[in-house]
Amino acid sequence: MFRKHFFFSLLLLVISVITYFLDNKNILKFDLSFYPLIISLFSLVILVLSNRVKKQIYLAKIIFFFNSIYILKFIIFDFSTHFYGHMYLAIITLIMALIYKSLNKDKELIDSIDRLR
Repeated sequence: MFRKHFFFSLLLLVISVITYFLDNKNILKFDLSFYPLIISLFSLVILVLSNRVKKQIYLAKIIFFFNSIYILKFIIFDFSTHFYGHMYLAIITLIMALIYKSLNKDKELIDSIDRLR
């Protein structure tokens, strides 16, 4: 059975790929270059590592860190950033928070089962 973080990671993967292609074809202006592809790659790795919760949490922290740095880059250096770029980063931050919360719940559940043995 799939857990919540699987569906959130899949959603993150789809949103990132769609965003990259919309930005690449100049349909919508995001000004994000290759950042959505990096996010989609990390979310794909999170999906593949389904039995290794600690590594999934580590990768989720890495994505969260990259996202924080990218948001700071937008705030400090890019004043001409379009609205869609900000919305994408806000949605990615929200989805990553939900993935991280779900992964921590799974880790706590596994730890509690290990204590009962």
